[in-house]
Amino acid sequence: MTLSKYSDIAALVEDIYEGAYFVLRANNALVRTVTVFNENRGMAPRKATVYSAANVRAFAEGDSVTATAFNRTALSTLTPARYADQVILTDQRIATDPQDVRADVALEMGAAFAEFVDAKIASDFANLTGGALGTANSALTWAHILRARALLHNAKVPAPYFCALHPYQWLRLVESAALSGTELKQAPAFQDALVSTYFVASLIGGVTFVVTPSIPVDSNNAVGAMYSPLALAYDERRPFNLRPQRDEAREALTLNFSLWFAHGVWRPTMGVKLTGLATLPN
Repeated sequence: MTLSKYSDIAALVEDIYEGAYFVLRANNALVRTVTVFNENRGMAPRKATVYSAANVRAFAEGDSVTATAFNRTALSTLTPARYADQVILTDQRIATDPQDVRADVALEMGAAFAEFVDAKIASDFANLTGGALGTANSALTWAHILRARALLHNAKVPAPYFCALHPYQWLRLVESAALSGTELKQAPAFQDALVSTYFVASLIGGVTFVVTPSIPVDSNNAVGAMYSPLALAYDERRPFNLRPQRDEAREALTLNFSLWFAHGVWRPTMGVKLTGLATLPN
């Protein structure tokens, strides 16, 4: 008996294509936790200064008070840079591609630039000077978190505070409190809150936790931070920009994308570094 099989016609059957998937991108989370400047001032550096402190003291009857110098000293500088990318699409590609490739390019670029900005802000955590807690190759603990909160409070840094951590740093904290019971085991309401508001939660007075994969991992470790919004800054000089440009000789469309911004520490003593393992626990 002769069978008619799919293999006999396989070469004649068209492939079935679904919509194209985008590269996975992290949500833009850190920009909203820092000080933001967005007036268009070109590429001039932005500088912060700090006043000297007052000197309140007793003085004896009949004495003259010695004046306190009230001057400013340089504190930090934000130096902007231009960041860009480009895609060239031929007319034939645009006309033939079953996907709306021009719109898809714009969508991907927007997500890529947003993730890039968050990664730049996260890279500034290592430059905070308000304290350093945790060690490489060891898990962060709730003791580190509480001490960071105490350091900021003692330094008279005004709340609110943000605590930004890598997902695996956060996971180890959650497991230590909710699973092993070795920390905060007498606070079941705290454990319930950890589970119900896993990724962004206000668990300690004045502290909002932000969990983001934009924090870089180096040799299995990450540097997170607890900080006031004044500790770090994002200075946007020109917003995310798309400029199409025709190339008639090639029958192509050039899509130019750019963003001008600066980033860095603004008042570095208002943030505490939190170093710890950023690997999936065994």
